[in-house]
Amino acid sequence: MKRIRFLTLHPAGTDVDLTKDEGQIPYTLCSNYPIDAKIVSCHINNETANLNAVPGLIVEHIPYIINNAVSGLLYLILNSKKIDWLNIYFAGRQAYIWTKVFKKLNHKGKVYLKLDMDFRSSDLYDKNKREKNIFSKCTEAVDLVSVESEALKNRIQKYTSKEIIVIGNGISKPKFYTNIKQPRENTFLTVARLGTKQKATDILLQGFAKTADMHNWNLKLIGTIDDNFRKYITSFFVQYPNLKERIQFLGSINDRERLYNEYCKAKVFVLPSRWESYGISCAEAVSCGCRLILTNTIPPAKEMTNGEKFGKIIEVNSVEALGEALLKESSLQVTYDDIDEMVNYANIRFSWDEICGKIYKNMKSEESL
Repeated sequence: MKRIRFLTLHPAGTDVDLTKDEGQIPYTLCSNYPIDAKIVSCHINNETANLNAVPGLIVEHIPYIINNAVSGLLYLILNSKKIDWLNIYFAGRQAYIWTKVFKKLNHKGKVYLKLDMDFRSSDLYDKNKREKNIFSKCTEAVDLVSVESEALKNRIQKYTSKEIIVIGNGISKPKFYTNIKQPRENTFLTVARLGTKQKATDILLQGFAKTADMHNWNLKLIGTIDDNFRKYITSFFVQYPNLKERIQFLGSINDRERLYNEYCKAKVFVLPSRWESYGISCAEAVSCGCRLILTNTIPPAKEMTNGEKFGKIIEVNSVEALGEALLKESSLQVTYDDIDEMVNYANIRFSWDEICGKIYKNMKSEESL
């Protein structure tokens, strides 16, 4: 059987992307199917620490020339005939130009476009005719196009004649065994780039402060802290000095075993983002048996919570809604059977093997046309 040459072109990618869809899709495809896969980037090389997340995947470093779009274009001019399936991200001018050049140079080549978008993009298409037309032209030029949630598909399918398939993201499961059933702490946990406008850490702190007198839970925050947010934290603790012992900023945790251990100690994971394309930390959390509190601006929130069976979806930018959810979750009695159900659900729903099986099936269907 002829092996398929699959290439993820992601000039902007960094080493952390190897643990995400950009790295895990080519890695899983070449691990499970007759596929030779590689990822191409200007910012990843063979000394990258996260190569252990994709053992055996070819990582090709290319020079950065002018910008990422030009770097990728030059790569395609030189290498298009060596690619059977080109995998690119984000519908727009860059993806459209790459697709047209690739197909001009390789008439048999196929393109898989992964949209990786949030609700802001669909809102833009509602308002901006030019951007809507670019989206339509880009999606209709490729062979396979996917989006990460049903909610987003329902919003954007009307803008293209190309059938959009729903393919979510998975989680990079650690090789170590995490003790899912260790004793749980009365802890709310978040993992994010703390203090950025997107992650709404201010809403999280205010929601916790609003309800702190009504429960005995603590709050842990993992991630880098935006420099502009440090003054906010200082003023917050001036206003709520009694919460210093109950709120912990743990910093960034790059060690996956240590991070997953924090997931497995917490009872509830909270992500009050103002926008997200996916929110992979939510999938990691539920795979470790955490219930979820998510905002309605996270497109796959319904899939993450299993239709709110495993948590609550709340209004964005609402301290009141978040406070109510914190109180409700703190009052629930979660059993080990409940944890098992969440873990089993996540192991299927967010399995890269399952996800890439769907991608491969669709690829083969396109090749048979």
